[in-house]
Amino acid sequence: MKRSNFSGFVLFLFVSLFLIMVSSDCAVAKDGSLTFATTTPPKSNHEIAAQKFVDAVAKKTNGRINIKHYGAGSLYNAKSIMPAMSNNQIDIGLLHVALVGRRSPVLEFVGSFGAMGCWESYEHYYKFLDNPRIREIASAEFEKYFNGRLLAAWSFGTSLLGRRDKAIETVEDFKGLKIRTAGTAMATMYKALGAIPVSLSSKELYTGLQRGTIQGAGSGVSRWRRSKLYEVAPYLTVDPTIPYFSMWLVINNKSWNKLSKEDQKIISDSAKELESWTRDYAAKERQKDFTFLKTKTKAFVELSGEQKAKLVSTVKPVMKELAKEQLGDQYKELWDLLEKSKQ
Repeated sequence: MKRSNFSGFVLFLFVSLFLIMVSSDCAVAKDGSLTFATTTPPKSNHEIAAQKFVDAVAKKTNGRINIKHYGAGSLYNAKSIMPAMSNNQIDIGLLHVALVGRRSPVLEFVGSFGAMGCWESYEHYYKFLDNPRIREIASAEFEKYFNGRLLAAWSFGTSLLGRRDKAIETVEDFKGLKIRTAGTAMATMYKALGAIPVSLSSKELYTGLQRGTIQGAGSGVSRWRRSKLYEVAPYLTVDPTIPYFSMWLVINNKSWNKLSKEDQKIISDSAKELESWTRDYAAKERQKDFTFLKTKTKAFVELSGEQKAKLVSTVKPVMKELAKEQLGDQYKELWDLLEKSKQ
């Protein structure tokens, strides 16, 4: 082959490969397909919401955008979905509130865990979360740590505290209690209450309570029911330290930027509509689970208003110092917004 012909052939291959890469890179924008992964249990409110989201987008776009939903951890688990989002391996993902917080102290705080025990009511936290400035701050963190754009915060539910021997009815009942913890913020809060933090994964909860490795634990209401934790910790207390915590619905930046402005609005609006739906559903589901658990446990109590106030006043100074240490320059603004949200 002549040198000129060979050079032309190489140039042709290079241009062809480039065009293929460009075509592939624009696949989402052209064929309207998006991949969506969730990791929550089957039939949970998030899995139901995910399908509603898929259907809503398809309807509003007359089928132009097809979202392929991989539910209940079938594509990624709660840990692996985070690097998948960061590395452009998934278009849309529902990210776990606690695991996201391990990458970003700001998101741990915004997700409620960084200020555990400081929320005076569920309404207090929702008002904080719904503040436009909080959403702006959270969005910047997802851009920075996950290469993604925040679409919505889908409510999952509240928590229960369980003990092997007796119910927690006062702040004093935490003293000396060996309780399961996950992360620095939770351990710090329980230490402030006089408890003894014991680090255990969620998979070890049942055996940890059964064997006495821990005397108590906090977990989501639905987990107490579905995992039958009430069998090994039959004394339950409505957890006063965590509000209705939410999972984060995030779309990869690359995928978002390929969408038209019209389609971006449809996806964003649909996500926000389902945010409201998850709050209503989570509240109803919580009451159903409460009704069931009350028939299975030896005690099911809620702290009095006086005891709740005492808990907040006990842990708040300690959690404030932790926030100051972890949040750096953003501490003052975030803490001020927490305080203003009570009003």
